[in-house]
Amino acid sequence: MPHVAVPEEKFHRLVAKAAALNISVDDFVQPTLEQLAESETALPLTGDSWQAELNAWKRDAESRAGRFSSNFVLDDRRETVYREREDAQR
Repeated sequence: MPHVAVPEEKFHRLVAKAAALNISVDDFVQPTLEQLAESETALPLTGDSWQAELNAWKRDAESRAGRFSSNFVLDDRRETVYREREDAQR
């Protein structure tokens, strides 16, 4: 059976969590390994694929440009964007 190297500190944490559930480490990590094996991980785009995705994004943004009046100005200042967070900290 194949083996995976796990740093000792992480392994000890896995052992402790598995022991708390009264199961083996193998049984504890199995659901996560299954999920990782089944997931569709998107690889980073490169070259022409990246450029095509960027162009599609630009076309999408341009297609929505007419939704706002010509005098519309987006207030994207930091103070406005984070106002609620800053008020909560006071």
